[in-house]
Amino acid sequence: MANYKKNENGKLEPLNPEEALEYLEKKKREQEGDIPAPSQAEPEDRAAKEAKLLGSTKEAIQLRKAEINGEIKLLQSRLNGEINTIKASETAKERAGKHLAVFGALYLCTCTIAFLFSMSVLDTDSIAVAATLVTLVVTQLSSILKTVVDTKEPKDPVELMSDVAHKAMGNDKISEEK
Repeated sequence: MANYKKNENGKLEPLNPEEALEYLEKKKREQEGDIPAPSQAEPEDRAAKEAKLLGSTKEAIQLRKAEINGEIKLLQSRLNGEINTIKASETAKERAGKHLAVFGALYLCTCTIAFLFSMSVLDTDSIAVAATLVTLVVTQLSSILKTVVDTKEPKDPVELMSDVAHKAMGNDKISEEK
């Protein structure tokens, strides 16, 4: 197996026998303590270098992972705060509208299924009463749902004063944004 050295271009080239002998004698004297070790640290064996590199890389990866997880948690909490703020600022009409959009059909279907079930259980004299009651409940539920959805929200007092001022000045256009 040939020994190599780096030339001035940084490429490896084989050592000639004289250079190899000189190198071996120098190493022997360093081990005996005759010559102080060179100021530059001798390269460690490959396994030690890999262990050192893997240890520091593993620590660096863990540190970066912890930083990223912290950033993710911070962003999640910030976004949850914004979502909670939006939910808190919703009006009752908006909340009821969303709820009815999801569950309104379920309520009406439940009433209809209850009516159909009662028809199979009740005798023929009671079916008319049950039909009347279920119809009444479905009608009332529908009107409540319609009232919640169609109710206009009250205006802000500042907007009301602005409208009054515009009317008093003769400006017939009144803002009806909300």
